Amino acid sequence: MNPDPEKLIDLIGARAKNLFLTGQLLCTEAVLTVINQGLKGDLPPELAIRIASGLPEGLGGSACLCGALNGGVLALGLFLGRNRPGFGNGNRVRRSARILHDRFRETFGGTCCRNLTRDFRHDRDLHFKHCAELTAEAARMTARIILHERPDVVKQADTAFLQQVDATSRARLKKIAGLFQR
Repeated sequence: MNPDPEKLIDLIGARAKNLFLTGQLLCTEAVLTVINQGLKGDLPPELAIRIASGLPEGLGGSACLCGALNGGVLALGLFLGRNRPGFGNGNRVRRSARILHDRFRETFGGTCCRNLTRDFRHDRDLHFKHCAELTAEAARMTARIILHERPDVVKQADTAFLQQVDATSRARLKKIAGLFQR
């Protein structure tokens, strides 16, 4: 039985937020990783993280374009992007990226990391929680667009992965274990 698309979208947002809040992944990485694994994209998990790793905190810490939005655009490319050169075959992903950008801007009042976090700059906890919300919502918005454009993807969703909720202590153990896997 196929999962309900709206429940799936909520699971995607919650999982991205959990991975961010537990410090396992940064904003861009969380959005791309959760959508890739949750909707069974083509990227090995390590490659998804590596591709996204320069984009968090507004393009490498420059506080420009929000990393969560960047992750969403990467995920759109993964599921809706063109796979060969040529004119016209990238229209769907570009249109979808514009829709994501516009919805994000309408919801949060901008797309620039610096502006989105301005009110929280001097309070690390509030800043972190705010970014977790941006991450969750960017993941939900992106998933909604993907599922609208490719409703067949619902059938392949990995709900077991999306339903995982890591405690901070478990996340720390995963991070420590990761140090030894290099």
